[in-house]
Amino acid sequence: MAPNPNKAVERADARVKVDEKIPLNDYSVQVDEYVYDTRSLAKIHPGGPLFVNSFSGRDCTEAFLSYHRKAFPHDRMTDSLIGKAPALKSATADADYLELCKLVEQVLPRSKAFAPASYFLKVAAILSVAFFTEYYMHKHAYYKWYLTAPLGFVFALIGLNIQHDANHGAISRFWWVNRILGMSQNWIGGSAVDWIHQHVVQHHIAPNDVDHDPDIVGNAFLRINPLRPRADQHLYQHIYLFALLGFFGFNYIIETLKHTIEGFHKTHFSKLLGGNRVFEGMTWSLFVFRWILFPLYQVPSIYTFLNICPLFLVGGYYLAFFFVISHNFEGVHLFEHDYNKNVDQSFLRKQVLTAANVGGAWLAFINGGLNYQIEHHLFPRISHAHYPTIAPIVREYCLSKGIAYVHFPTIGENVVSCSKHMYQLGHNQNPTNFVDSKGRVLKPNEK
Repeated sequence: MAPNPNKAVERADARVKVDEKIPLNDYSVQVDEYVYDTRSLAKIHPGGPLFVNSFSGRDCTEAFLSYHRKAFPHDRMTDSLIGKAPALKSATADADYLELCKLVEQVLPRSKAFAPASYFLKVAAILSVAFFTEYYMHKHAYYKWYLTAPLGFVFALIGLNIQHDANHGAISRFWWVNRILGMSQNWIGGSAVDWIHQHVVQHHIAPNDVDHDPDIVGNAFLRINPLRPRADQHLYQHIYLFALLGFFGFNYIIETLKHTIEGFHKTHFSKLLGGNRVFEGMTWSLFVFRWILFPLYQVPSIYTFLNICPLFLVGGYYLAFFFVISHNFEGVHLFEHDYNKNVDQSFLRKQVLTAANVGGAWLAFINGGLNYQIEHHLFPRISHAHYPTIAPIVREYCLSKGIAYVHFPTIGENVVSCSKHMYQLGHNQNPTNFVDSKGRVLKPNEK
């Protein structure tokens, strides 16, 4: 029997009667039909203040659902409750997801879903290699491509294995542990705050939403969003896509500063993150000092800069490559937002139909489990170490519900499928399985 997602709401109503209709504002969050004061909730929420504050001004129903893996405990949060507002989504729409959560919990209890002790050995090994290599280059003023290129790969491992789990709150039940390790994103040239806003707040809630997912905006050379006009160069994007990924690392460093200064990345940052943005700007400046100013001061030569470039080229490429193929493949679903938020479009279906898995446990060990993209999107607060364990349960449940579960046995097969998808977007108005706001699957050249 499927769990009743309304139960917690009924308990909250029994404990506190809030009749006043208070609209959502910049300093509140909404979960189901309840509106909470963000600053008050941030003080008591186990995810920590950064996580809660990042969502301020938004409906957080699906975010809290996926992180708690159960109906939100409204009856325990009454001290932060300030009002009620019309729910944006029917509570019954996610009954299947909550049922899946129960099945997963039978093999992975919620208390054991965080990182195992062995994970911290991997963290220590990756960080040790990164710190020692960087220290060696700076101490001896020895900046060579055959050191910066491998270090770029290690930086990618930090991004995939450490910062990613940390900024999802998946490493430890103690939020401050996640916060400290999450700042490794800043160490490799990014911004934890910008990443949480872009990835956690937006991408995870609206994957492949052509209106709201910042990861499918595309650019003049890559048409990955069917709402963007086609151009002549897009006819060949399936050929040059994987070459363009080499520029990702360079662009990411520049865009990080831009987003931090503007407080905008597809949408505005929460107003409660102003102080965090100052710190992010400082850590960005430190990265530029470490990898551009200080090396050029020690060895003032254009060759110094050219030898440092592989750091950005390799690290950025490896990160971008796996994210691109996991959400862009033949048959992947894309949605217009009005349909995406429809009560018939459950959280479970939305996440599974927009992602694909590739490879197995060994690739998961190297890539921080992000080759199990379906499991990650469904359970972002479960440590990636457990994805191979829960994947068979998720797959079986999805297939029993008639939900397509895509798993590529090899990276090569995933790349071929991604290329076919990019070919469709370059030659047709719509790819396969583009669902418009009315729930229609549009034909290749239908508008």
